[in-house]
Amino acid sequence: MSYRSDRMDIGEAALKGAVASLIGGVVMKLLWQAEQTTLVPEERRVTSPSTTLMENLAEKRGLQISETQAKAAGAAFYGGNMALFGAIYGIVQSRLHPPSALHGLLLGGLVYAANYPSFGVLPKAGIIPPPEEQTLTEALIPVAPHIAFGLTTAAVFEALS
Repeated sequence: MSYRSDRMDIGEAALKGAVASLIGGVVMKLLWQAEQTTLVPEERRVTSPSTTLMENLAEKRGLQISETQAKAAGAAFYGGNMALFGAIYGIVQSRLHPPSALHGLLLGGLVYAANYPSFGVLPKAGIIPPPEEQTLTEALIPVAPHIAFGLTTAAVFEALS
């Protein structure tokens, strides 16, 4: 007697989650940039937190990097983070089967929480001011992109599964 499981193996779940999250990350990035361009005065815009992070790290280490190198490093860092978050999402989704939209919103919320509040990576790294030092518009800008990221990741993962 053979046993066939329709359960996705962990590697497949991680890969599909990573791909889904990379696509979600592109949507998040595009929405973030659109909001920055249309809602924030030019002198206060943060067009790429990942690129700014790479520039800051290089400067702290006394390294001279070009704008192209900073953008490439920022894109690699961003993509790696998106893939990691997505792999975790895929594994959890394939094992626990929470409602995908709810799970996607949770993913977007966790990524937001890791980066934007006063205790988050971006204010701590000096890339953006903490929310209490931003205008209401600036503080709200990351919300919609993170919602879009989570929902897109969930939808793409579901489509791939």
